Amino acid sequence: MQVLENELFRVEINPFGAELSSFRSKKTDTEYVWQADPAVWKRHAPILFPIVGRLKDKTYTVGGKAYEITQHGFGRDLMWQVGSAGADYAEFVLEPSDKTREMYPWDFVCTVRYTLTGATLKKEHIVMNRSDTDMYYEVGGHDAYNLCWLPGEAITDYFVAFEGTQTLHPILTDENVMLSRNHGNLPLVDGCLPITRETFAHDAIITDDLPVRRATIGCVKNDRRVTMDFADFPYFAVWSAYKDFDVPYVCLEPWSTLPDGGYLDHAIENKVGVRVLGPGQEETLSFSTTITE
Repeated sequence: MQVLENELFRVEINPFGAELSSFRSKKTDTEYVWQADPAVWKRHAPILFPIVGRLKDKTYTVGGKAYEITQHGFGRDLMWQVGSAGADYAEFVLEPSDKTREMYPWDFVCTVRYTLTGATLKKEHIVMNRSDTDMYYEVGGHDAYNLCWLPGEAITDYFVAFEGTQTLHPILTDENVMLSRNHGNLPLVDGCLPITRETFAHDAIITDDLPVRRATIGCVKNDRRVTMDFADFPYFAVWSAYKDFDVPYVCLEPWSTLPDGGYLDHAIENKVGVRVLGPGQEETLSFSTTITE
């Protein structure tokens, strides 16, 4: 594990997947990151790269050539190299291999930089195209945060708050669980999405029109908060595993791009929101998570 630390928090990042694995308060000894119980969901906060979500027919095409790639991309399932690092920051670097080229033809460098400042953890995704053609890519977060921070609490004491709106308009899925062009209406309670076992019965709640790109996990029984700011990311999802028991975590997921739609063809350039970098170009997309105690 790569450790970042200050007087308030200790953060651990696993070079496998460059995955945030712990965000622990020194004040309260509370672990805020889900600890990957395999009986529920075996991950903590996977990085989604170079695609987000599932693909139609598990396939995309580049110039007419078909490629198959794992859901959410391969970034979460590979070892990243540790780059520059210090007491409160660390960089993780992923470059192509024979394995990645079978799934994704471009020559890339993806660097993820974590920086801990006070109670805020910033995650920067820096993607560079080293190919001699335009490169299409997607990137996103899937960060799972624990609920039930204090004894005696239940998941129904928790909510996700959205600023500037009283109704979410989640994108609906078709009969093949692919995104459609249609949106639903999900009324909030004073701007908050209550958490119950049934909240995610139909999988993730995916939005593309939030007026303020900020979401906060909170509780009606205490004043603690986990707030994510994601101004660089136009799409956002909230998710937790749907089981026959209460699942004590919620994922906050900023996405650069939407998962595949049933109304689309397989060409990667036609995916909604897909990013494109010209030869030699680089861009950075960042989001930050702040814990309030």
